[in-house]
Amino acid sequence: MRRTFSAFSFDTKLPPRFGGEVHSIFSKAFNIRTEENELISIVAVEKLNGPNRILLKLPEDEDFISFKIKKGAKTVGTAQEISIDNGNFLISLGRAKKWSSKIEIKEKTLSSRVRDNLFGSFLQEDFSTEKERNSVSQELRVRIQELTKSLEERNLPKVLRNVKRLIGFGEGLTPSGDDFLVGFIASLHFLNDLRLGYLVRRIKEVIELEKKRTTFLSEKFLEYACQGRFPETILNLIETIFSGNREGVEEAARRCLNFGATSGRDTLLGVLEGLSLRVKELENDSKEYC
Repeated sequence: MRRTFSAFSFDTKLPPRFGGEVHSIFSKAFNIRTEENELISIVAVEKLNGPNRILLKLPEDEDFISFKIKKGAKTVGTAQEISIDNGNFLISLGRAKKWSSKIEIKEKTLSSRVRDNLFGSFLQEDFSTEKERNSVSQELRVRIQELTKSLEERNLPKVLRNVKRLIGFGEGLTPSGDDFLVGFIASLHFLNDLRLGYLVRRIKEVIELEKKRTTFLSEKFLEYACQGRFPETILNLIETIFSGNREGVEEAARRCLNFGATSGRDTLLGVLEGLSLRVKELENDSKEYC
């Protein structure tokens, strides 16, 4: 049965023309891999915007799996519409809102309110469940701790080795280590601290060299992060930490946690580590990475 939808919104950097095929399908999202090896995601509106995403309002009793979209289905995209499986699934872009991942955090100082939002909320609690405390999540914590230690020591070679150990680490289409790095890079990107500029550039170089070690989806998410393109859930969280109150931060953080089985949690850990690094930099600005 042919289905036609009008998109709610789409990323302004979406390729104007492309061909490709359906890569993966979930209840609230499905992904397209283009002939140019780009990733385009069709996502339920409640999951919010993101790089190369198109948002759709789904009927209450249906999801993308119920539409019986097949993996490998041919896809053609233009500036007006996305046609999947010879037009059996058609998305019109004509009336959709245009979304950009560009935001500007006007106040980046670590005021008492910001510190309270960052360190005084549930963000500092162990928000993993018993079910999530498996061998992967435990090993991820170990690798994050090793990265944190090397950052505190200002040992750049060790920092870069620990970043490399996170790329592709974990299971699934977006391994935990990659999700952590996306959040970590996001927080440093929007702080734009000159004291961390060299460190951030070197971390991005390592990711660029090693990104083929992970899955296609994760490779593209890491690529977007290095380009300064992040999901709306992450942008809202960082913006709220600097401009909102504790209740707003908790709401934004929970929206991150609700994305994927563990992806949101691991990304949130990355954001926290990046912002905590800013605090440590301010406390130890006389030291340099070596």
